[in-house]
Amino acid sequence: MDEKMIANKISGLSSKEVEERLKNGQNNKMVDENAATTSSIIRQNIFTYFNLIFAIISLLLIIAGSFKSLTFLPVIIINIIIGIAQQLRSKKVLDQLNVISKSSYQVIRDGKYQSVPIDELVLDDIILLDEGRQIPADATLVDGKVSVNESLLTGEEDEIEKVIGSDLKSGSSIISGKCLAKLTAVGNDSYAAKLTQKAKEVKHKKTDMIRAIEGIIKFAGIIIIPIGITLFSQSLFLNHKTFSDSIVSTVGALIGMIPEGLYLLVTVALAISAMKLARKKFCYTI
Repeated sequence: MDEKMIANKISGLSSKEVEERLKNGQNNKMVDENAATTSSIIRQNIFTYFNLIFAIISLLLIIAGSFKSLTFLPVIIINIIIGIAQQLRSKKVLDQLNVISKSSYQVIRDGKYQSVPIDELVLDDIILLDEGRQIPADATLVDGKVSVNESLLTGEEDEIEKVIGSDLKSGSSIISGKCLAKLTAVGNDSYAAKLTQKAKEVKHKKTDMIRAIEGIIKFAGIIIIPIGITLFSQSLFLNHKTFSDSIVSTVGALIGMIPEGLYLLVTVALAISAMKLARKKFCYTI
């Protein structure tokens, strides 16, 4: 199949049509809308209900001048750091999960061949595909004949012959032949993008132990505020202790009600398990 003859026969999109499609977001850039950002992961681990309670308790102890009573802070900080580190590691693994490799393609635009990066391909583009090329977006074969391997998508290693009018799935590869194909679905609408998104879905299944611990923490979170107010009032008004002593005694009682040590122990155990799974090429999030 002669490329000059093809270019004369098929003009492809005009520059104006390409510009319109780019403005309308009809390009081949895949956007993971559900992916957590680094900042959101940090926020989720820092700005929690119990971290707020610990922050208030720490502030009260600082006001009271009882710095020795802040020994619980390292446990909280370590727990936050482990949680952030594990989620960032999982994010890195998921970000690398992609069916389509990044490369440039020969595209007919304004009747001429142009080299265009994969992300800048647009809907209805006419692209040249030959041996060894991966199909970057869903397309329909408009000229030529090729043999395609769809094993990356279906698991079947059989070569499939494609002729004019055949559908080409993004993510599959050209084994032999050469063809021109018209892109029919790009970006997140393509088959490969949907497959990638499904592969990136992380289902958090909590064990009975985790659910039990979270139940204890939620229960403690509900009752800790009224109990704290009651203990502080009793110490200050009934026992006639000073403001500082009342804070220290109240905090001492409240800290004992929050099983932050137990939660840290579970977090560390899960982190160690995640490290072992990582060595075996598995991905796990706490």
